Amino acid sequence: MTTNYYPPNPTNLPKQLTALTSSYRTKAFLAILSIILFFVLYSALVLGLAYLAYYAFTYEMGDINKLTILMKVGAIAGSVMLFVFTLKFIFKLKNHKRTNRVKLNKTDYPELWDFVMKICKDTGAPKPAAIYVDPDVNAYVSYTNMWLSLFLPVKKELTIGLGLVSCLNLSEFKAVISHEFGHFAQSSMKVGSYIISANTIIHDMIFSRDKWDDLLDQWRQSDLRLSFAAWIITPIIWIIRQILNLFYQFLNIMYSSLSREMEFNADKVAISTTGSEAIVSALWKLDDGFYKWNETINHAYLAAQKKRHVQNLYVHNNLAIDRDKAKQNQILEALPQDSRGGKHYFSTSEHSKVGMYASHPPNNMREDSAKVPFIDCESDSRSPWILFRNSETLQQKMTSLVYKEYLNKTQDINCTLEEFEAFIISENQSKSLLEDYENTFENRFLNIPDIDSNELNLETVDTSKIVLDNLKAELKSLMDPIRDLETLMDKAGAIAQGTTKENVLSFKDRSFKKKNIQEGYELILNERESLLVNSFKEWDKSFCTFHLALAKKHNQLDTLSNLYSQHVKLSDFFRDAVNIKGTIITELNNLQNSEPTQTTIHKFGYRVNELITSLNEKLEALESDKFVPLPNIESPKELREALTEDGSFKEEKGNIFDNGGFNRLFTALENSIVHCQRIDQKSVGAILEAHNSLHQYLE
Repeated sequence: MTTNYYPPNPTNLPKQLTALTSSYRTKAFLAILSIILFFVLYSALVLGLAYLAYYAFTYEMGDINKLTILMKVGAIAGSVMLFVFTLKFIFKLKNHKRTNRVKLNKTDYPELWDFVMKICKDTGAPKPAAIYVDPDVNAYVSYTNMWLSLFLPVKKELTIGLGLVSCLNLSEFKAVISHEFGHFAQSSMKVGSYIISANTIIHDMIFSRDKWDDLLDQWRQSDLRLSFAAWIITPIIWIIRQILNLFYQFLNIMYSSLSREMEFNADKVAISTTGSEAIVSALWKLDDGFYKWNETINHAYLAAQKKRHVQNLYVHNNLAIDRDKAKQNQILEALPQDSRGGKHYFSTSEHSKVGMYASHPPNNMREDSAKVPFIDCESDSRSPWILFRNSETLQQKMTSLVYKEYLNKTQDINCTLEEFEAFIISENQSKSLLEDYENTFENRFLNIPDIDSNELNLETVDTSKIVLDNLKAELKSLMDPIRDLETLMDKAGAIAQGTTKENVLSFKDRSFKKKNIQEGYELILNERESLLVNSFKEWDKSFCTFHLALAKKHNQLDTLSNLYSQHVKLSDFFRDAVNIKGTIITELNNLQNSEPTQTTIHKFGYRVNELITSLNEKLEALESDKFVPLPNIESPKELREALTEDGSFKEEKGNIFDNGGFNRLFTALENSIVHCQRIDQKSVGAILEAHNSLHQYLE
C-alpha cells in the first residue's frame, strides 16, 4: 500500500481565479516599455561613443605640430575611454554559481519529485530542470542561466530552503511551492531577467569603481599637457551617470510595481491547489521560522568558537520549533475569526501603504487578496519532512555546508545532541530576567557605582521588598519615554520607505516630511541616546547599592563585588572598542576629504594599528584571579576568545591599505563589538541572577 503524500486540492474553483488582472497587464506593459526605452538609450549611447572613437581616429589633423599631435592623441584616448566605459560591465559577466545548495536527484528523493510534478500538473506550470535545497527559510525560482535566458528559452529550477520545511505543515508547504510554480508559469518572469541585466549594466557604470576608474584617476594626475582630455571627459562621465541613475530608479519602480502584481497572481495559483487559508497561515509562520533558524545558526557559531560542533543543526532547529509549538498554537487559536473564512492572521494596519521600491505587498494586503473569494480546502497537518527520503543524511550534508559557507568554520564533530542543547539553554538562561527589567540594559550600559566609595553607606540602606518594588516601578516610568521615542523612530522609518499612510512626523514642535525625515530620525535618535546615557545613572546607583547592602547583610558581598568589578572591566572594553571605531571612521573621513600624501596615509595606518591593538591591554586586564564564570564562558581565556578571535587583536604589518590589513583590522574590531554586546548581556544577566538569589532575604 503506497502512502499518499499529496494534500487534497480544493473543489469548485472559480474559472478565472488565476487569470491575469488588468492591473497586472498594465504594469507588465509599463515594465516592458521601460526596458525597451533603456536599451534604446543604451544602444544609442554605445553607438554614439563608438562613432566618436572612430571619428577621433580618422579626422584630418591639418597642420602637424606638437599641439595638434597632443590634441589628436587626447581625442583618441578620451573617446576610447568613453566607449570602454559603456562596455566595461561585459568583462565582469558571469552566471552566479550558488555554493550554498545541494541538488536533489529524482532517484534519491522520489516522493519530493512526485509531489512537485503533481503541483506542475495542477498549476499548468512547466516542470523544473532541477530541484535544489539550501539551508534557509525560503523557496525561489531561477533560470539555469540568467544571461542566456535573455535570448533563449532557458529552463528554470526550483530551490527549497530546508528551514522552510521545518516550520510549515504539508498543506502550507504545498501552498508555498505552488506559489513558486505560479512564478514558473508567469511569462513576465522574463521581464525580471531583463531588469536585472539592465541594472547590472547601470550599476556597474554608476556605482562600481574598478581599474577603469583607477586609470582615469591616474590620467588626471599626470602632466596637464597629457591629462587635459581626462579632465574633459570627467564631467561627461558624471552627466552619463546622472542620466543612468534616473533610469536605474525608474526601472526599479516599474519592476517593483509589476513584482507586487506577480506575487498576488502567484498567491492565486497557490490558492488553486490548497485553498485560501494555507498560503496565509504559511506567511504568518514564516517570521517565527526565520527567527528560530537564525537563532540556531547563531548558537552554532557561538559553540564553534569553543570548538564544539554538531552533526545535524536541523534537529536543534526542530526542537526549538517544538518547544514553542504549544505557545504558537495558543496564539493561533486566539486569532479572531475572519468573516470571509478561516482566521484573520494580519490585522489591517496603518503600515499598509506600499513603498515604490517594495517588491512584495504587505501581508495584510496578500491576505485580503487571498480571501476574495475565500476558497475552502481540507488541511494536512503532517510535516513536509515526510517528502524527503533519508532526511537525516540530507540534514547532515546541509549542516556541513552551513559550517563551511555561513560560519567559515571547519566542522569537527565532538558535541552530542544533549551537550549542544545544554549550551543553548545556558545561552538563553537570563533572557526572562532581562525582560523582567524592561530590557533596559539592551541598549545601554549598567552604571555600577564605585564599590569602595564611602558614599555608599551600605549599613544604612533600606533592604525591604517595598524598596525593590519602588525601584521596578521607577524603572518602568524611566523606560516609557524611551518606548515613545522608539515608536517615533519606527514611524520615521515607515515614512522614509513609503510604507505608511501618514507622511508627516511631528517632534518637538517641528514637522518632518519624507524629504527631511532623516533629520527628524537623527533628532529622535539623539534624544533617545541622551536619555539612555543620562536618565538612568541615579537609578542604577540605587539599584546596585540596594543589592550590595543586601549582599553584605548576608555575607555575600565579595561574590557580588567580584561580579560587579568584572562587569566594569567588560564595560570599559566595550566602550573603548566603540570609541576607537568612531575615531577611525572620523579620521578616515577627514583623510578622504583632504589631499593626503603617502606619508599621511602611512601614519594613519600606523595609528589604526596602535588604536586597535591597544585594546589588548584591556583584554589582559580580564585575566584575574577573581574571575567569575558566565554562561558558556568558564575561564578568562574563554572570555577573551569570546570577545575577539584567538583572544587578542593581531598587529598588521606593511602598508595596511594595500595588503588588506586595514580591512582585517576593522572587521576584527566590528566583530568584537558585536561579541561585546553578547557578553555584556551575559554579564548583566549573571548580575541579575545574583540579585535574584538575594531576594529570598528581602524583609
